[in-house]
Amino acid sequence: MGRREHEHAASTWLLSGIPRSGSSLCCRLADQFPNTVALSEPIDSAVFHDTSDAEVAVRRIAAFVARTRRRVVDAGVALSVHVDGRLDDQMVAPGRCGAPRRPQGERGVRRIDKRLDSGFVLLVKHNALFAALLPRLTRRFPCLALVRNPLAVLASWATVDLPVHHGRVPAAERFDPALRAALDSEEDVLRRRVVVLNWFFARYCDALPKKRIIRYEDVVRSDGDVLRRALGNAGAGTAGPLRNRNASAVYQGVAGEPILAALLSAGGPWTTLYSAEECRAAANALRRISQQR
Repeated sequence: MGRREHEHAASTWLLSGIPRSGSSLCCRLADQFPNTVALSEPIDSAVFHDTSDAEVAVRRIAAFVARTRRRVVDAGVALSVHVDGRLDDQMVAPGRCGAPRRPQGERGVRRIDKRLDSGFVLLVKHNALFAALLPRLTRRFPCLALVRNPLAVLASWATVDLPVHHGRVPAAERFDPALRAALDSEEDVLRRRVVVLNWFFARYCDALPKKRIIRYEDVVRSDGDVLRRALGNAGAGTAGPLRNRNASAVYQGVAGEPILAALLSAGGPWTTLYSAEECRAAANALRRISQQR
């Protein structure tokens, strides 16, 4: 890697997050920081259709990042999943619990209308893909991971029309045969979701120092300042007060008690970043939401 490539790699951050942990929110916030561009899931899965080799995948990601940086500087555009040209906090349609909420947004060209220098900070977000490749990605790029209260995550997974609703993560399973085998062997959907959840926590705790693992609750509490400091951005730039969605009305009808029981029974890596008390509090919040109907 040449000097310029090394410098650009150092100013390119990769973000992985547990699905439904607020990684889309972090993209929106980061994109508002000075001299920073954030992209949400810009790499089409077809890029990896012919390989399950992690090192090959990492090289393709690095090549994509290099092309993207040039395209931003030369043409002021980049690929990203967006909603009508903007980064959106919610990549599934809003609504109340009932029929699973469907993804919204599309991958396409997004115009970058802001002042940048050649060493601008680029934040690229992919959740399961980057988690699966994290041990190798950290050798090339600085990486961050976003986590969220495990019970709130599992409540969200119960409401969305995404693979995690069924306890599957195809983008990760491609590069982690052990995860695929573990999910294939578990018939119960809730227990399978817990396996997936613990897999994400394990990847982050094994591959990243604790300062690179950010809690959603801290992002919200600090109005994005925790993310800004993690990226080393000295400027300001948030959208104002943020609201914690761990007790969102969209989770009405989701029973917290079975989720809590499954989490406490399984234990595992999630306990290194969240306490049982925090999960119980989230279960109680779900109960209060359901009682409001």
